[in-house]
Amino acid sequence: MGLDVVIVGGSVAGATSAIELGRRGFRVALLERSRFPRWKPCGEGLLPHGVRALADLGLAVPGTPIRGLRFIVPSGASVECDFPWGHGRVVRRDRFDDFLFRIAAETPNVQAHPGVAYDPDRWRARWVIGADGVKSLFHRRPEFVPLRPRSLRIGISTHVRGLHVDPERVEVAIFDGGELYLAPGDGETLVAGLLWKEGVPSGSSNEARMRRLLELRVPERIDRLEFTSPCLACAPLGLAVRAVAAGNVLLVGDAAGAPDPVTGEGMSLAILSARAAADSVGEGSYARRRAELAAGSAWLSSWLLRAMRRPSLAESVVRFLKDRPDIFRRLLEIATGSPVRTGELLRLAI
Repeated sequence: MGLDVVIVGGSVAGATSAIELGRRGFRVALLERSRFPRWKPCGEGLLPHGVRALADLGLAVPGTPIRGLRFIVPSGASVECDFPWGHGRVVRRDRFDDFLFRIAAETPNVQAHPGVAYDPDRWRARWVIGADGVKSLFHRRPEFVPLRPRSLRIGISTHVRGLHVDPERVEVAIFDGGELYLAPGDGETLVAGLLWKEGVPSGSSNEARMRRLLELRVPERIDRLEFTSPCLACAPLGLAVRAVAAGNVLLVGDAAGAPDPVTGEGMSLAILSARAAADSVGEGSYARRRAELAAGSAWLSSWLLRAMRRPSLAESVVRFLKDRPDIFRRLLEIATGSPVRTGELLRLAI
């Protein structure tokens, strides 16, 4: 019996695509060249609309509930806001990938193949979904050429014990050179530095750089710091792709373009784009739908990066948002899946 869909990549976007399509009766092969659990650099935040999308599939998302965000600028001023659509989650990426892949493997009509690379001569189907990340093999094709960001941003992430953080919020400490994200976990803290090239501390290893970053930016939070997972780096942050659909191939997740993680939208967008791809198999409407899903976070990412590039401007933004909680809430609504009204982005920018 022939396959309807081959999915290349079994992480968040690929596994979600397989679950959706298998439940709809499509015959699916899910290929993942690695084996889970595995380590992967990630901010590990799943925003409320991502949690809700998985709940629609009957999946209870593991991890630590978070109610909102807090931004902190060098002067010590801060502003916080709750998510408008319920709680998000902080979920260890190694566990989350393994969780979703196992669900996909148990889904009717899905053949899951861990440790298997994609060979187009062997794996033939009516449709192919590329879910193999920012270094997707499909980016070698001229219609899917990746467009790299002009400014180099570097991400470093790990987990630590011995760091005092808010147990209910993700905190974002803004400084000259980037941002430091602190997120509560189960007995540990997710720490991620999103850094402009000049903001990367010197050090002989990623762990040494992260330790130095924490000592420079949040020394008052440290109490016998202990690293509990590998300290991983990735660069550049932010990726656009010339097209997300061509012929019988659809790209989902980071393979379709990875927003700068400044908004924390990556995993939620991966889940939503996977569901949109499943809706669009055989219809041809995927490219338009994914553009709609990514529009709000793309604008917000651009806006935040401009503000965070200059700490003095970030100070003004934090003070403004503290005085205008309605605007802060609306920005979080956009970041967590609310449709953007005509002309609204221009009015917010002004």
